[in-house]
Amino acid sequence: MSNYKVVNRKGEQLETDIVLHPGEILRDELEARTISQKAFAEILGVQPPHLNDLLKGKRHISARLAVKIEKALNIDAAYWLRVQMAYDLAIARKEMEAA
Repeated sequence: MSNYKVVNRKGEQLETDIVLHPGEILRDELEARTISQKAFAEILGVQPPHLNDLLKGKRHISARLAVKIEKALNIDAAYWLRVQMAYDLAIARKEMEAA
């Protein structure tokens, strides 16, 4: 295990066993910016059902999609890939513990 701590904007430590899919974070970002899913799907050049599946945690963020999101929202593509990797690792660890 690492010694890294996850903190919120106020610097308060968050529970590290909470795993957020990057789609959940993206959904919150779109809501904060009042961008509709349909409009954002058009901006990204993806079908609305594809984006909806991502926002529900049913699809992963690929490198190509991360770059598209970066261009649309000005949030670094590497951030989205790091969140996806952290999510994937957390799920893999939970699955390994359960086995």
